[in-house]
Amino acid sequence: MFWLAPHQPQTRPQMGSPRMFRIDWVEKYLSRVKPWHVLAVWAPVSAYSLYRGFVLTSLLAWVGMAFLGAFTWTLLEYILHRWLFHHHFSQESEVQRDLGFLIHGVHHDYPMDPDRLVMPPAISLVVAGGIGIPAWFVAGPLYFWAFFGGLVAGYLWYDLTHYATHHGKSLTGIGKLQKSYHMLHHYQTPNIRYGITTPFWDVVFGTYPWRAKAEAETAGRAEAH
Repeated sequence: MFWLAPHQPQTRPQMGSPRMFRIDWVEKYLSRVKPWHVLAVWAPVSAYSLYRGFVLTSLLAWVGMAFLGAFTWTLLEYILHRWLFHHHFSQESEVQRDLGFLIHGVHHDYPMDPDRLVMPPAISLVVAGGIGIPAWFVAGPLYFWAFFGGLVAGYLWYDLTHYATHHGKSLTGIGKLQKSYHMLHHYQTPNIRYGITTPFWDVVFGTYPWRAKAEAETAGRAEAH
């Protein structure tokens, strides 16, 4: 399905960079993405949007809406990672099985593949439209630009942070914690630790390690009674 090349389910993370699609141009231009591709597409969008917002609103409103946009991205990041990327696709259905591999399965099968660590621009355009269009009507043209600029900046922070956790050398304490947190998600606890840029939403939604353990123990005691 989806022009995918033949692939075998993996029981543990593998090294390498497998062929994903049978069609050469799809494999080359839509499957393999570098961080600079993301920056080339979205950094100008974020910069222009923030500039437009700065011109149209007061400084206080601009800062507030840009911060709200970046903060909104952290929630969207968590929602996408937990409920879409890690959706339990039926292995009995070829369509669902291949869709799960296409969306996120390939990344967990080959987590160190350098060409599949950032979101393809074709996909991020769909996400941007799905968020940006409603935001235009909710925030209005006056406040939309600062919000959207902050949202895109948050997305860039996320994608580059994700790449760095896999292939960057952590130089700060925060960077080391982010790398350790995400590697544990891949190699030990794929059902928790969904946050990439921040563990905040893991704490809120109960998928931070200590919260997940406490809730599992509470559920176990409830079942025992």
